[in-house]
Amino acid sequence: MSYLKTSLLWHLLSSLWAWLSGVYAASALGRLLNRFYRWLDGKWRGSFFVHLFYDEGRVSAAWPDSLLRRGADWVLNLPLRLLQAVYRLLRRPLDGSFFATLAFEAGKEAFLAAGWCMALILCIPASLWSNGYSVLLFALVLVLILLGGMNDCAMRLSVRGFGPYLLFFFFAAVVSVPLSNYPGLSGRYLLYYFACFLVVLVLVNAVGSSAQLLRLAGGFALGLFAASCYGLYQWLVIGVEVNPTFVDTNVNADMPGRVYSYFENPNAFGELLMMGLPIVVALIFVSRRWYWKAAACAVFCAGAVCLAVTYSRASYVGLAVAAFVYVFFWNRKLIPLGIAVGIAAIPLLPDSVLNRILTITNTTDTSISSRVPQYEAVIHLLRHEPITGAGLGADAVREAVSIQAFYQGTSPFVHAHNTLLQVWAETGLVGIASFAASLLWTMKSTARAVKESTGQIARHIAIGGTSALLGAMVCGLADYLWTYPRIMFVFWFIFGLTLSAIKLCRRDQERT
Repeated sequence: MSYLKTSLLWHLLSSLWAWLSGVYAASALGRLLNRFYRWLDGKWRGSFFVHLFYDEGRVSAAWPDSLLRRGADWVLNLPLRLLQAVYRLLRRPLDGSFFATLAFEAGKEAFLAAGWCMALILCIPASLWSNGYSVLLFALVLVLILLGGMNDCAMRLSVRGFGPYLLFFFFAAVVSVPLSNYPGLSGRYLLYYFACFLVVLVLVNAVGSSAQLLRLAGGFALGLFAASCYGLYQWLVIGVEVNPTFVDTNVNADMPGRVYSYFENPNAFGELLMMGLPIVVALIFVSRRWYWKAAACAVFCAGAVCLAVTYSRASYVGLAVAAFVYVFFWNRKLIPLGIAVGIAAIPLLPDSVLNRILTITNTTDTSISSRVPQYEAVIHLLRHEPITGAGLGADAVREAVSIQAFYQGTSPFVHAHNTLLQVWAETGLVGIASFAASLLWTMKSTARAVKESTGQIARHIAIGGTSALLGAMVCGLADYLWTYPRIMFVFWFIFGLTLSAIKLCRRDQERT
C-alpha cells in the first residue's frame, strides 16, 4: 500500500480529488447542500427520533442483570459445566492427550469454523441441499465451543448479546407448535427455528475480537462470491431459459431468463445477495490491505451483477433501502449526494433491468396482482386468531386459510407474501411483537455503537448487518423471506453477525 501511495498515479488521483473537492465546496450547489445538511442535522438532533434511536430504555438497561437472562444462561451452561467437571476428574490423561489438546485448541477457533460452514452452506446446489445441513454444521460448531471451554473454568455461554426480546421470539416459535391448529404440520418447522437460534447463539459466543469478526464475515463473503460466480457462469455461459412461473411473459415479453445460481428460485438468490452485499461493503471499508479491499470489491461487483440479472424487484428496493440506511449510520452528510448519484445512475441501467423496475406498479402483472388476495386471506385469518395465529409453519397457515375459505384468488395460496404477516400468522401476537422489538433493539444498539464506539471493524459490520436486516424487512413487504429455510438461515446468520459486532462495540465502550 505504501508503494501505491508514492506512485505517480496515486499522486495524480489525489490531486484530481482535491481539485474536485475544492470546486464543489466553492460552488453554489456545494454551499446549498451544506446549508441544507446543517438545517437537516439541526432538526434531527432535536427530534423525537434521536431519543428513539439513542435512548437505551429501561428494559434494555435491565436486561444484563435480569433474572430471565441469568436463568437462560444457567440452563445453556449445563452441558459445559458437565464437561468441565469431567475435565477436572480426568485432567492428567486429558492434558497429556494429543487429541484432547487438539480439541481444546480447535474450540478456540470456533469462529473460523463458523465462517467456513457458512461458506459451504452457500455453495451447495439446490439438488443436493438438505435443511438438516445447517443444523448439523452449526451443532458441530457449538460442540467445538463447548470443547474449547472444557479446560477453561471461566468459560460460559451467554444470551446477554441477544438483547431482551429475541428469546421471547424463539420461545413464541416453540410454543406455537403445541398451540397450533395443526401440530403435526407445525412440528417439522421447529427444526428450522432451532437452526436459527443455534446460529445466533454460536456467533454471539464464538466471536471474541474484531479480528475474529472480520474473518467470520470474510467466510460469509467467500460463500457469497462462489454463489455469485456460478450465477455469472449460469448467465454468461449456460444460459437461463425463461420460466413462466417466475415472470409474467405478457408484461415482461422481452425479459431474459432469471439467474438463480445454487438456489431454487431467482427471488431467493436475489434476497441472499440483497442481504449479503451490505456486509461486503463493510469489508471494503475495514480491510487494511489493498488486496483484501480489491477482493471485497470483486465480491461486490460479482454480487451486484448477479442481483441485477435475478430481476428480483423486491430485492432491488431492499438493497436501495439498505444503502440509504448504511449511509445514514455511517455519514449522514453524504445522503443528498447518494440520492443524486442514485437518480443519475437510473438511465445507465440495462434496458431489461430498467423495464423490470418499471413493472413494480403495474397491476396487470400477475405476480403483483395475485398478492392482494393472499394479503386479504391472511388478514382475515388474523382477525379470527390474532393472539395465537394458525401455528408454526407455512403449511399450518395454508391449511387454516383453505379450510376457512379465506382465500379468493385464482393462483395457489402458498404463503402471505409478506414476512411480517406470515410471522404473525405463525407465531401469534407475542411472536410478531417480540420479532419487531428485537429488530428495533438491534437498530438502536447500532446507532449507539456508531456514536460511541471507536472500533472501526465492529462499527462497520454492525452498520452493514443492520442495513441488511432493514433492507430485508422492506423486501419482505412483498415476499415471505423465509419460504426457503436456507435463506431464513442466512437472515439469522446476519442477525447473529450484527449482534456479535454490537457486543464488541459495547465492550469497547465499557473499557473507555
